[in-house]
Amino acid sequence: MKLVTPLPAEDAVADNPHPDRASGNWEIELSSWPRKLCAILLILGVSGVLLYHTWGTFLAAWITRSKTPDPAIYELAIHYDPTNADYHFVLAEIYNNSTQYLNPVRAKQEYEAAVRYNPYRSEHWVALSKIYEQEGDVERSRYAMTKALENDPNYALRHWAAANLYVRLGDQKAADFEMRRAADLDVNYTVQVLDLVWALYGDPDVIMATHVPNTREANLIALAYFMARQSPRGAELAWSRLKAFETKPQERFPYIDYLIGLKQPQQAWEVFAAGLADKDTSGNPPFYNGNFDSEPLNGGFDWRYSTSDDAEVRRDTTTVKSGMASLLVTFSGKQNPNYGDVWHYLPLEKGKNYVLKFWMKTDAISTNEGMYVTVDGKSSEKQVGTTYWQEFSLPFTASSDLVRVVLRRDPSQKFDNLLKGKVWLDGFTVTAVP
Repeated sequence: MKLVTPLPAEDAVADNPHPDRASGNWEIELSSWPRKLCAILLILGVSGVLLYHTWGTFLAAWITRSKTPDPAIYELAIHYDPTNADYHFVLAEIYNNSTQYLNPVRAKQEYEAAVRYNPYRSEHWVALSKIYEQEGDVERSRYAMTKALENDPNYALRHWAAANLYVRLGDQKAADFEMRRAADLDVNYTVQVLDLVWALYGDPDVIMATHVPNTREANLIALAYFMARQSPRGAELAWSRLKAFETKPQERFPYIDYLIGLKQPQQAWEVFAAGLADKDTSGNPPFYNGNFDSEPLNGGFDWRYSTSDDAEVRRDTTTVKSGMASLLVTFSGKQNPNYGDVWHYLPLEKGKNYVLKFWMKTDAISTNEGMYVTVDGKSSEKQVGTTYWQEFSLPFTASSDLVRVVLRRDPSQKFDNLLKGKVWLDGFTVTAVP
């Protein structure tokens, strides 16, 4: 609506030579006070109607702005805005959960009002389902939960709530379905699902077949879970599915150590080797990364080590005997260590004869106690001072199916006993002999 000053007739005709054609703008000429008064009254009337219909909404929002959990506030808000489902829900929550204002009857009424005014909020239906369950009304409780799932079919939290309801109601088939659905939608629910079904079934075959999605992440979670529960069968099932997916060596390390703890070194080696692109096909016992061609993984069947300022361990590509690198350990001269912080597992056969070969080089190794390598009770000659690359050969008979190769140094008993200098290792191999 646009108020204009009337033009003289001649000017009006000149401005619009076709007065019968619509110009696209509505213009009402208010050339007299009665017309102006009518326009003002019309505007005020429309504004009054709008204010009448929105004033209650505004007041309700204003008095609940602080979100104080006081039922009087929300009762008043509902008085001003009676169809707002959120106010009914908050009021129901206060009556249902507050010790001070506990009122189950009113809570139920307000939950029902919330779903009546907004039947599309799954949270409201879940709360109402709990109320019906507490009253023993199983049919209504299930109906309310069904409505919650209809409104949020892809929300894992709702399926988890449904699973717990069905467990409490003794409907295990429905509970199993909802638990699996929750884990499918959000892998973070896998641990909670496993906790619940382990308490219910305690059967890893049933659990893996029914409740754990066949995904990389879910299988990793299941593997860790069963190891923590000391369930070799569950861990085996999880790994049998997990090996179909690509995994990092570090993700397999816990299971490798778990199998070693169960005295299953060959199975542990198979888990480690599952992800190797350059598997040894020579037929010799495996000695992974014996030439330090790759950065030690510090786990599994690769080199394991601890490094510090006083004994720094690192891969060295400048001083090499075989392959592309060697392993360098540098001692600061501040400690007299009983050193054994570089070592490697070997999966062998108990009672068989083997020969371990390797190269060692030293630079200014101080004190009378030198560096040496041990394997299953056999030791190489101790190296002190500065030596060039020397090859060592240690024949031994495996006392178990798993042995360790360790870089060692014994504490010196002399007054001048602080260890300083460098030692390099390279070219490790192990060979079975008749």
